[in-house]
Amino acid sequence: MTAIDELVADARIPTGPRDGFDVGTALRRLAADAAAATAKPHPDTVRAAQAGQRLSVVCRWIQNRPDAADHVDRLAQEPETATNDGHLDVDGALVFACLLYLTDHRESAQFWWQLAAGADHRSASDKRDTPVR
Repeated sequence: MTAIDELVADARIPTGPRDGFDVGTALRRLAADAAAATAKPHPDTVRAAQAGQRLSVVCRWIQNRPDAADHVDRLAQEPETATNDGHLDVDGALVFACLLYLTDHRESAQFWWQLAAGADHRSASDKRDTPVR
């Protein structure tokens, strides 16, 4: 008989309850650990949520401007008819970006914000470097 055979011959699986193990105490400890883990979110998560809320408020504010629809209309018409100065309606790009953001097209919104920011629109420049989530 080899050494492994001797070890296996003496091996047994315990069938009785463990001494000193309290199921109730273990469950209470697990519940306390779970409560502590979910009680306080990470500060970065809180800041990201607040930034998202602020961005939504700003987008709604821009969408509610009286001339918002006119800017988007001009933006839609520009490929066919050039404006007086022949440039892109930058305010229309910003309004369109906000519309895309509010309808959960975040990556497309970021493109239009970057386009407006590249044309030196101040409000869009503030959003250009902010990752959209």
